Amino acid sequence: MRAERALAELRRELRAAGVETEEYDVFATSSGDPMLSLAPGLIVWAGPEWFRWVGERDRWRYHTTGDPAGAARLIRRFHDRLRRDRPEEARLRHEHP
Repeated sequence: MRAERALAELRRELRAAGVETEEYDVFATSSGDPMLSLAPGLIVWAGPEWFRWVGERDRWRYHTTGDPAGAARLIRRFHDRLRRDRPEEARLRHEHP
């Protein structure tokens, strides 16, 4: 699957899970693959086969692009934890995109 399509599907699944994203949250890596900035400390890279992000305890997490709903569930858990643990950063992100 193309990385752009995989990221679009992940964004749809995140929205369904209650995590809104905007077009300005999407960037491109130097290799041209898209990445999604969801919160301070949470950026998801999309490749043709894998989503990847740095999760808890600063460990890389990987999930297949063939299962964007599963990736969205994992990412949402971490996203919710970040928002709970850093509420001021989450509030500022929504006030000043």
